[in-house]
Amino acid sequence: MKVTGAVFDEPAIASEVDGVARERFTADVCKKIDDHNYLIDGQAVDFPVVVAEASMLMNAFLVDAKVAQSMIADSGFQVVELFPGKAILQLLFVDYRKNDLGDYNEGAIIFPVLTPGQKKPFPFFGTLKQMGAGTLGNFVYRMPVDQEYTTHAGRYIWGFPKWVSRVDIEFEAKRATGRFIDEGELVYALAAKAGGTGASKEMRAPSLAIREGKAWKTYGSNSGSGVTFSLGGEMPEIGETHPLAKELRALGLPKKPLFSISIAQTAMRFEGPESAAIGQPFSK
Repeated sequence: MKVTGAVFDEPAIASEVDGVARERFTADVCKKIDDHNYLIDGQAVDFPVVVAEASMLMNAFLVDAKVAQSMIADSGFQVVELFPGKAILQLLFVDYRKNDLGDYNEGAIIFPVLTPGQKKPFPFFGTLKQMGAGTLGNFVYRMPVDQEYTTHAGRYIWGFPKWVSRVDIEFEAKRATGRFIDEGELVYALAAKAGGTGASKEMRAPSLAIREGKAWKTYGSNSGSGVTFSLGGEMPEIGETHPLAKELRALGLPKKPLFSISIAQTAMRFEGPESAAIGQPFSK
């Protein structure tokens, strides 16, 4: 598969079906019935897709905006600069436990971006205001998961760049950790403080992806309890040889995060997608 760049070449998934090992392609096992109903590997999916119980941790970093933009140049999106020359990178892990798409672990490499036609916010306060209001899109650059079914669903319905890899997540009383290993090589590992008692109100924001020559936009909402927010945080561990790890190093990692967050209990809802030609504005 093409490991780097905004346009993700979906690998086949090696799995055993009826005792026979075979490679399975997403396009062969999925079907769109209508705008509200899909058939994913023999199972019906409709909207909203509901996550009743999950946990997550995330580190946010200030990174070189020119390097970040070069990574997503073929997406049609523009990285948002919190300060001049400094874009935002989010590395996260989610442990889904009760979810319409199954029980699985997920990682993600994400850049907050502007879509075609969006006005550039004022640095810092304008950017923070738009992020808080849920008007900035989160471009999902990569999204490794550890189960096949969610890979097919995430790709086919929302365009997410998913593939099956190793994603380990652990929540302890005071610390949450995650580790993403692909083909035996470390990509990144994170930690965040845990054990907080904060709560987050429901927030709605768009996720963005690129698939089959189109840009995809999906609104999701989430709320949570057991929220722990920390300025700064532990320095992540970044691999040495994997192509994605090399890209993270080119962005300036490993270094301490701008902030870290963990949420012990979170619930989510995902709506149906909207698509547009790459480089063209979305209708809404």
